[in-house]
Amino acid sequence: MKTPNRVFPIPGWIALLFLVVTAPGRAAPADRPTGSISGRIQNVVSGQYLNSVRVSVKGTDLVAFTDQSGSYRLAGIPGGPVVLEVFYTGLDPQQVPLTVPPGQNVERDVGLTSVARYGDDGTVKLDSFVVSTSRETDGEAIAINEQRFAANIKNVVAADALGDVMDGNVGEFLKFLPGITAEYDTESGGSVASVSVRGFPTSMAVLSADGLQMSNTGNPQGSSRVFQFKEVSINNISRLEVTKIPTPATPADSLAGSIDMVSKSAFERKSARLGYSVSLAGIHEHLSLQKVPHTSDQKVYKVLPSFSFDYTLPITKTFGFVLTGQNGNRWVEQQRVPRGYNAAGTNTGASFSRPFLQSFQLTSVPRANARNSVGVKADWRATPSGVLSLNLERSRFISDRSQASIGLTTGTNAAPTPATGTPMTFGDNFTNGATGRGGVTLMGTGASVIQKLDTKAANLRYRFDNGTWRVVAGFGKSSSEGGYQDTRDGRFRTLGIAMMNPVRVTFADINDVRPQTIRVFDNANRELDLYDINNYRLNTAQSTPRPIIDSLTNGKLDVRRSLGFLSFPAAVQVGGLHRAQTRDVRRESINWTYNGLDGNAATPESPAPYRVTAYGNQRENFGFRTM
Repeated sequence: MKTPNRVFPIPGWIALLFLVVTAPGRAAPADRPTGSISGRIQNVVSGQYLNSVRVSVKGTDLVAFTDQSGSYRLAGIPGGPVVLEVFYTGLDPQQVPLTVPPGQNVERDVGLTSVARYGDDGTVKLDSFVVSTSRETDGEAIAINEQRFAANIKNVVAADALGDVMDGNVGEFLKFLPGITAEYDTESGGSVASVSVRGFPTSMAVLSADGLQMSNTGNPQGSSRVFQFKEVSINNISRLEVTKIPTPATPADSLAGSIDMVSKSAFERKSARLGYSVSLAGIHEHLSLQKVPHTSDQKVYKVLPSFSFDYTLPITKTFGFVLTGQNGNRWVEQQRVPRGYNAAGTNTGASFSRPFLQSFQLTSVPRANARNSVGVKADWRATPSGVLSLNLERSRFISDRSQASIGLTTGTNAAPTPATGTPMTFGDNFTNGATGRGGVTLMGTGASVIQKLDTKAANLRYRFDNGTWRVVAGFGKSSSEGGYQDTRDGRFRTLGIAMMNPVRVTFADINDVRPQTIRVFDNANRELDLYDINNYRLNTAQSTPRPIIDSLTNGKLDVRRSLGFLSFPAAVQVGGLHRAQTRDVRRESINWTYNGLDGNAATPESPAPYRVTAYGNQRENFGFRTM
């Protein structure tokens, strides 16, 4: 059955107007000629330009904060000698004396360091501990400094503060932040799929990139607003900002809060920098560098390479770009052995105090996950106070899952059929099913599918701040295609394969994991081989393809004006947001009945013609062999 295309409109143009007032203090007299000071602030040891450095004029309430490129600008400064105070958490504060000519701008760059950490000459002495300690300290300083001067309650963490993140998954990074609860996706190998903020449902937290929301098709249901991290990579991100308290300037659908992924900027560094990482990943059971059999009946590599890089190139003082890329591959093994106990049944004598093991299932769903991403960002300082940034990204996530499963049940009726057969008996560590009441099935659970997600995004952002006016404008467009694909790739999601006739199933030596002994008998009490495919019949096949297309266009504009004519620091801000999203979700449920190679449905048909060849006689976990 196909569902019609659906469009989910999101309300647009939200008018925002609020007045920001801080504690009264001294401001520059309005009747004196004024000038301005601008420049950039850098960590002279790491070479990184610093964001949110507090720059103030001593003896006044004139304060400015550096932007992502380390740039600041102070306007309305009384002419004459002044002292510039520069503060950043984790580095030594500085006082810089200057003379400001009336009506002119003074450019002054400032380099910060920490004498206690680096010494008087700024030399970094490397040993086996300093490198990692320095990175952790820098990440902590960034977080503390951003949160110290934030306008509301939020957490800010540099993306490299925790070192390498598994698969480049942003969720694996966010889960360490306070107030964040990770939600895992067992279908993608147990990695973090999404997060909730402050205990609210995941759908109530808006996730954006540089302030603009991105399209997403990671959720297999398609109709959910939940953003899944399969389609973004932390390799493109400089820092993450988690805002827990909405303000009038945040979107109305961010009830729980918002998460903004701030992309890397060419103005973060003074000189070119190339960072890269190369690795091999595998699991201890499959460490061979040769191709080995896989449940898809192919031979594949299970020790997989990965690499990532980011290249920052500031070409001039006013223009530069950042190029990032990642190819992450990981092999994931997943073995599940659910057991079902029954406290009822016909003539069984079972109760809640004395249940019997009715069913046991082994599901093996190994998968190969691949996460690929590439991004380029160009930054141009069009004016001394304005920066124009263009960011282009593309990412692709592929999860190839080929399952193998077996399910066994003793049945729920203690009376045998035929009546001359063996009745059910059970105890604390065994269950002997009744003749003709049990069953064995293959390939009835799990999934044999390929999930492919492809996202393309572009956004243009302009930020202007001259100390009096601050304008932030952005326009973004993204599209994503994804969903489950099975029959298109020659797969069935599930198969209906069962033993030829009703059987008697016995479980013995039951422990905390599984029954160590499993035996199956026919109605003549002859034991059957679980691993002989000729004892089974192929009945049905089923598929549920779920193609999803999501496109999103959004734009925002915020304009802020400092009210310097007042005797206390104040500002007024007005802004708007427009967001339009179209989502096309289609889901089919297709069922087939197998009539055999000769088309005669009257006789049971064995799945033997389709038996695997490359994967034969492979060992499964928990003591089983090839399914």
